[in-house]
Amino acid sequence: MSPEIQVSPEPLVVARGLSKAYVTPSGTLEALHDVDASFPPGAITAVVGSSGSGKSTLLRAIAGLDRPSGGSLSVAGTELAGASPEALRAHRQSAVTYVSQKAADNYIPHLTVAEHAESAPGLISLLETFGLEHRLGSKPIELSGGEQARGAFALALTRGTPLIVADEPSAELDRDSAQRLLDAIRRQADAGTAFVVATHDPDVIAAADHVLWLERGRVVEGAPGAVERRGAAVTSADAEVVAFARHVSKGFQVGSERIVALHDASLELRRGEVGVLLGQSGSGKSTLLSIFAGLQPPDSGEVGPSGALPWSELAFMPQRFGLLPELSVRENVALPARLIGAGAERADEVERLLAALGLDELADRPPQETSIGQQQRAGLARALVLGPPLLLADEPTSHQDATWRDAVWRLLLDAAARGTSCLVATHEEEATRHASRIWRVAEGIVTETDS
Repeated sequence: MSPEIQVSPEPLVVARGLSKAYVTPSGTLEALHDVDASFPPGAITAVVGSSGSGKSTLLRAIAGLDRPSGGSLSVAGTELAGASPEALRAHRQSAVTYVSQKAADNYIPHLTVAEHAESAPGLISLLETFGLEHRLGSKPIELSGGEQARGAFALALTRGTPLIVADEPSAELDRDSAQRLLDAIRRQADAGTAFVVATHDPDVIAAADHVLWLERGRVVEGAPGAVERRGAAVTSADAEVVAFARHVSKGFQVGSERIVALHDASLELRRGEVGVLLGQSGSGKSTLLSIFAGLQPPDSGEVGPSGALPWSELAFMPQRFGLLPELSVRENVALPARLIGAGAERADEVERLLAALGLDELADRPPQETSIGQQQRAGLARALVLGPPLLLADEPTSHQDATWRDAVWRLLLDAAARGTSCLVATHEEEATRHASRIWRVAEGIVTETDS
């Protein structure tokens, strides 16, 4: 942790008329337009807006990773708009710490967590605060998405820079883990560090000292309106069982330690149900989904239906989306239909899903020219395009603001009404209001609770 810093009354970051446009093969994309904003030291500023609003672009500009196209951007007295490569490198080394939205990108892949900690005084203690003391011998790829996010933020907090910019740091975290992160941010902000956090998490917004709202790359005043609330899905107890697990256990060897990911897990999911696996990161949710998907076998127990479903009847939406960069968003969504020779037959369904998830105007762009939230929604559209009997979705709303989170759930409920059984792994407690079946997962133990 950094020592206490004397806080200046002057803003640490000042943007005036800031613009950023990207020239891509599909045209020019204006990500920021004439943004005026300032960020004080020793304070938490939340940058809020729907996916694609320019939040990540603003953070990357402040971090010296993307050069502005127009206007001025001063950080800690350095003008970044016309800065030399050497000045930008010095800025990234000493003035700012950037925490990527893709948690794995914050690590050196071949180093263990403990090896990352060797060059970061105080990191071991912070990792213990974040509940990662048992993962010190693990490499980043061996961590769950939530564990990667917590470890990455612990690394950021120990660098001692006057400014930390973090892109959706709580997206992969359950509420308890997110609160620990917020407590750590508040302690360091009180010691003088400035935080600029892109987020759609209402708890992060509530904890912030200042809020900057963006929409389509422009600063807007006030907050968006309330989102529509939907009731939970309902299904018949006599409906066909589409998937089941009976006494499933699974463990992994990490160095000399045996990690139990699942212990004697049992559940049944029926036709048209929306089932929710609710638990903290590292609880075993993703492991159970991957076993259902046939990506890894259980150590013991049985999953069904016996014999793997054909891929066209079992859709799996992973946390990392798996979109193909050489295809457009529309082509990614349509790909499953093309692979079975049903491209023309499912063309209207492709367009319906794109429109329902706000992707129709971006459909001709490659995924890398869209936001992480938009990529996540494209992954869901692709998973649903064939109307599969079974959908397995791992944290499908983790990168969505409130409006699009509700849109995702509306689409899942609509899919259930059309006959798709949905099994959703999530850390978001509010998901329970949409579910017809709820299983809480803790330390590999799965327990059904009342919906």
